[in-house]
Amino acid sequence: MIGLLVAVAASSAHFAYFEADRGVHIQVVPDDSELIDLRPMQPYAYINDNGMLVIDLSKYNGNWQEGFGEGVSPNSTYVFKEVFGVSNDLWEGTPICMHITYSGDGGVKFFVGNYTGQPGETTLDVTVMPGEVVPIGLILDSTGLVDGDAINGQVQFYAVPGPCEGE
Repeated sequence: MIGLLVAVAASSAHFAYFEADRGVHIQVVPDDSELIDLRPMQPYAYINDNGMLVIDLSKYNGNWQEGFGEGVSPNSTYVFKEVFGVSNDLWEGTPICMHITYSGDGGVKFFVGNYTGQPGETTLDVTVMPGEVVPIGLILDSTGLVDGDAINGQVQFYAVPGPCEGE
């Protein structure tokens, strides 16, 4: 009877604490080596010394060469195809929805794949299947700008598992 009472009392105890040491290994790599990576596809897109993707249409671009221009014209619209690619090399084999958002100066918009006259988006959602690289283009509108002005901004990337809604 006492043995049964001890067994019942021991099984009704609440778990209070557990401690264990385990290893965590995370490699920090440049944008072009990530599991979801950003791949420069044109000379004006590159990975800088901090491992970040940079789009630079100026003479300060590390790939710039004498005689190839130093920027864009005022009051013009430019379309740059396949500026960078977004790839999905996750080990899980899961599609991802990549949210790409621009914030900053000027008329900077993005599009997926070939340019067919679309106006572009400042916020773009694109589904990237496992093992796929999706090319992203850039539309740059310098309307209202004059010689000496600059367009500066940030591109934010946010990925979530699964296909984008509406696709």
